[in-house]
Amino acid sequence: MAERAREDSSAPGGSRFRLDLEFEGTGYRGWQKQGEKEIKTVQGVLLERAAELFASQELELQGNGRTDAGVHALAYTAHLQVKTRLTAAEIKAGLNRLLPKDIAILACQPADPRFHARHHCLGRSYLYQIAQGQRAFMRRYAWALDAPLDVALMRQATPLFIGMHDFAAFAEKQELKKSTKVLVDTLRLEEVGGMILVRVVASHFLWHLVRRLVGTLAAIGSGKLAMGEVQVMLASGQIHSIPWLAPAHGLFFEKAFYGREEMASFDQTVPLTPAPRPLVADGA
Repeated sequence: MAERAREDSSAPGGSRFRLDLEFEGTGYRGWQKQGEKEIKTVQGVLLERAAELFASQELELQGNGRTDAGVHALAYTAHLQVKTRLTAAEIKAGLNRLLPKDIAILACQPADPRFHARHHCLGRSYLYQIAQGQRAFMRRYAWALDAPLDVALMRQATPLFIGMHDFAAFAEKQELKKSTKVLVDTLRLEEVGGMILVRVVASHFLWHLVRRLVGTLAAIGSGKLAMGEVQVMLASGQIHSIPWLAPAHGLFFEKAFYGREEMASFDQTVPLTPAPRPLVADGA
């Protein structure tokens, strides 16, 4: 209640803050708020709790992009615009007190009034996890496959997707109205402790693109698909050529990038290790 008492709804303009948060996406239909009130999304819950904290509906909350239903996030970036006298540290503490336990604000920092979480985002990183065999403690966070996969063959296939490609064969029908070209900066696959980890860093992502890339790699690793067939699919420009879609619960949004150097160095400086794991140091 003390926090609310410090509000000044008549303050001119408002303040902008950068939020870095993590969420366990099992119970959500992705980040993006949807029209139907009964559809539970991360943005929708955050807006409700922020309205409660600031005792105001006059606020703006924008994320760096959409996520699929059931996808998790290790360091998702959003911006918050609100009239308030609360400090960044008080906003972080207040939201974490009100939010459900599957959403956590990792850091809250004052931002330039012009900062926009989505428009200024230069690229994004995703992590996908495949468990070789059943893993009781990872059932919500990895795609469990009992059939053995040829990891070396999967790794050999990763260069096929790196660089600028037209991913029309991996796109949804509604996405053909705009460009389906995507610049993939990094596609790395490692085997760590019985888990197959796939990291994809790109300028942007088509709907389900990472999940289709992983599904395709798994099809190669299981002997169901040859690398030559993938090359044909990439060149075809045809929609729905890719039938392999990895489940959402193995996918983690890793990080949004707002600087070229940060994006270029991320894969070399951040180890590819299984999630859940902290990706943002505890901050204001």
